[in-house]
Amino acid sequence: MTVLANALKTNRIAHAYLFSGPRGVGKTTTARLIAKALNCVGKERPCNVCSACEAFNQGRSFNLIEVDAASNRGIDEIRELRDSVRFVPAEGKYKVYIIDETHQLTKEAFNALLKTLEEPPAHAVFILATTEFDKVPATIISRTQHYDFRRPNVKQISERLQFIAKKEGIKLVADGAHLLALAAEGSMRDAESMLGQVMAVEDKEISRVEIENILGLPRREAAKKMFELVAKKDAPPALALIQELADAGYDLTYFSKLLLSYFRNALFLQTDPALKKFVEEEMLPDEYECLSANLTAFGPQDLSRGLNIIFQNMLTFKKSPLPQLPLEITVIELIKGMENPAKDIKLL
Repeated sequence: MTVLANALKTNRIAHAYLFSGPRGVGKTTTARLIAKALNCVGKERPCNVCSACEAFNQGRSFNLIEVDAASNRGIDEIRELRDSVRFVPAEGKYKVYIIDETHQLTKEAFNALLKTLEEPPAHAVFILATTEFDKVPATIISRTQHYDFRRPNVKQISERLQFIAKKEGIKLVADGAHLLALAAEGSMRDAESMLGQVMAVEDKEISRVEIENILGLPRREAAKKMFELVAKKDAPPALALIQELADAGYDLTYFSKLLLSYFRNALFLQTDPALKKFVEEEMLPDEYECLSANLTAFGPQDLSRGLNIIFQNMLTFKKSPLPQLPLEITVIELIKGMENPAKDIKLL
């Protein structure tokens, strides 16, 4: 982002940019900010004071044209875009075209776009955004400046959520922010969306339990308990816990992902204690204590086999006649595998 900021300051603007990266990391938002900054007349761009910035903030600027390639992916739509590019903006300096999900354009549409990117008018800037960079033709990539957006880590998301909550006059406890960050799985947009859901219900102080209740997330306490029961090879209460989760209507696929993260992080700790800092980032403090306390119950083979069992059985959730069956089989196989480490585990 520093490169883009410097380009704006020095007026060294490229005619086309390509933003790639996973969903929810700010590709389209950054593109909109660039469009606003390019048309801003203030000294510090964007100034959020001038008429151009106000027009962008209120969503009434004619200099920002957004195209969703998922639903406008054909050659006709790109031809219309090419025709409109020729006209200079009535106000401001640049017309900025944002093409979201660029990879979904057809081959013919890409060829039509290529013609415009080769000889763009001086007043036009194209910003292409995609979650699947490998599907964008090399001919398009070669005519753009490419920027790869990366997922923010859990700490960055947590801090951002607490900042937003504070600005709204709401206290978001640290564990709650951490929980939202983990549930978002690297997507800042998803994290902010979930925070918005919670804030719509609770407007004073948001706790970890309230977040789980409002969003309908399986209690992480249950995942912690399940890891302990597997470590103790105690199948009956483990199966009873699954039934409780199913009766309560919790998402058992998500619960399996929580259990998968326990085995993954346990394998990290056994492989090299120096990986502790990464494990602590992905777990709440009480969960890390549980993991450390039960780590000696597992050997490296148990953990690698367990990861394979959980992962393979997660693939069967959609075709299972009973929603809880894949998780029940997972727990039985995990425990039986620890009791008979030399025996091959039969996967679904």
